[in-house]
Amino acid sequence: MLVTLWRHGEAGYAASDAERALTERGKAHVRSSAVAYLSWCRNADVQIPSHCSHSPLVRTRQTSQILGADIGFAAIKSEDRLAPGEQHYTRGLFLADDVDHQLIVGHQPYLSELINVWCDTSQHHGLLPSGFAVIRLLMPARGGGELMHYMPEGFSL
Repeated sequence: MLVTLWRHGEAGYAASDAERALTERGKAHVRSSAVAYLSWCRNADVQIPSHCSHSPLVRTRQTSQILGADIGFAAIKSEDRLAPGEQHYTRGLFLADDVDHQLIVGHQPYLSELINVWCDTSQHHGLLPSGFAVIRLLMPARGGGELMHYMPEGFSL
């Protein structure tokens, strides 16, 4: 299975963290990163993700919707197990079993933890807003994946 981990776009301020929406710049970066991502998928002969899951926060939902418009997912769903502070993130309980390539929109530092544990590396793989990583995942466990592509920050305009 392939898993693309995508950090939400740049978000502004709100009364609560859960309500923070993407800025206009954040929306533009997500769109630009999507173009770079699709180009990489074509050049690497990698299947486009068919499904997308995101945390229940506004900024990840908005990022997923933008990506859905540009990529064309068969399904987009909110997944509570991707919310900040959830336990056992690295067990991959949010992954769909029957999907060849899925895209996960989430938050830092959780996405970096997934990369570092699943790919069994001590190197810090942080993702800035609109950054993404593609992992070939045999199993959601330490060393169960191989990092195929890493774009730590969103494509700049």
